[in-house]
Amino acid sequence: MTNTQLKTRLGKRLRALLNAIPDGTKQVWDLCCDHGAVGRAVIESRPNCEVVFNDIHQDIMARLSKKLIALGAKNYRLEVAPAQNLKLNGEQRPTIILAGVGAEQCIEILKQLFSQPAAEQAYFIISPATKTYFVRQFLCQAGVYLADEACISENRRSYEIICIQLQQKASNRPMIGTAEDLFGACWQPGNAEQLKHLKKQLKFYQSAQKPTPETDLICQGYQQLIEKKFLNSLEG
Repeated sequence: MTNTQLKTRLGKRLRALLNAIPDGTKQVWDLCCDHGAVGRAVIESRPNCEVVFNDIHQDIMARLSKKLIALGAKNYRLEVAPAQNLKLNGEQRPTIILAGVGAEQCIEILKQLFSQPAAEQAYFIISPATKTYFVRQFLCQAGVYLADEACISENRRSYEIICIQLQQKASNRPMIGTAEDLFGACWQPGNAEQLKHLKKQLKFYQSAQKPTPETDLICQGYQQLIEKKFLNSLEG
């Protein structure tokens, strides 16, 4: 289904989040990335899939409710609460989309959700707004399994999308803290937008007011990734 066939307009990033939802998913939790746009697109494109929308802000949810009514949506519910307080239902095997929030908030939400037994049956699509390295580091420490990853560029910005599960499946691999786990393995040599994204990440950690041994290692990791993946193809 293309954007022109959807009443809900999606850019490249939101389209990538929508396409990352596994086939056969019966329940999607949209933790209100971009005011529920992905969840609304799910309702349009997968009418048999229940969508749970969540946000802590009542005004955002009120506006979303009006959009859902105008859309004629039926198979959904609204949860106004901190995302980390949500109670998952393992029987539904939900897909949980967490995007557009900073690393600290992302980790806090995931930490609480991972502690629920039902999370073992969930599929997580994660796209942090900032400091993706620390989210990847947390995922490695949590012992998750990587199902897929990508980097999507839109409006001169790039976004990493990380799809994980808490249980190992035939198609995924454990995140154990290798360079690929911590810095990503989704990079395409010759992709100028991705190179720009990685250089931006490197510059952020290089500009830390109080460098630490950890930030030094992070900088070294990004520098090595840039040299390995891009130096010969774009700068050599």
